[in-house]
Amino acid sequence: MKVKAHMENLKTEPIKIRTDEGTEEYLLMEKDHGDLVVYDIYRKDHYLLTLAMDGSILFMNFEADEKDKKIFKLSQLNRFIEKIQSSS
Repeated sequence: MKVKAHMENLKTEPIKIRTDEGTEEYLLMEKDHGDLVVYDIYRKDHYLLTLAMDGSILFMNFEADEKDKKIFKLSQLNRFIEKIQSSS
């Protein structure tokens, strides 16, 4: 039996995060994988990480630039988690 993987893009929205160096814009892409809704985070078309609706980190791009890795800090991630939970 062959199982088809089905994923649906639900919405994409920009999020501006204020950092020490200014304001950075990220894209938050909501995707439905059938059994789980996840949120991919990109900056300048570079994939950074995937969060679940509860804020748990599912995947991280450890090969991202050092500047992009700054969002891996809990203080930065909380802003994305708050946005995810307020929109659900």
